[in-house]
Amino acid sequence: MTDPRPFGTTRATQFGFSKIFVHDLDAIAAFYEEVFGLIPFNRHQDVMLGRAIDEITYQSTYQGGPALTLITYLDSAAPLVGEAVQGFVTTDLEALLGRAEAAGGRVPEPIRAIPDFGIRVAFVLDPEGHVTEVVQMDAA
Repeated sequence: MTDPRPFGTTRATQFGFSKIFVHDLDAIAAFYEEVFGLIPFNRHQDVMLGRAIDEITYQSTYQGGPALTLITYLDSAAPLVGEAVQGFVTTDLEALLGRAEAAGGRVPEPIRAIPDFGIRVAFVLDPEGHVTEVVQMDAA
């Protein structure tokens, strides 16, 4: 999939990963693997800021791209949902939304076109309500 978006930085730094705090790590991992086709490459338990965590990190979906990590606190509930929005680009928005609903997610609004950006966009809520924005580049 070709991505026409520009890229760059003004520092010797690049965006490398994003983490979503979840309540039920294994259930939400199954959702992201089924809907988005993510492939896990690391599961790690550690301490972060004095709190025990368990996390699953996924391979980048393209060479050199950022990784997504699902993370949970082992000593309490995760933060409220809505703390972040993850973004995925797809070539078949309808199929992805179908997989999301079949896997227990919700699509709270219909797909909408944004002609100024040449995209169609929809939002997926995973079974815990975490927001993922899904974009399909418009062929026109």
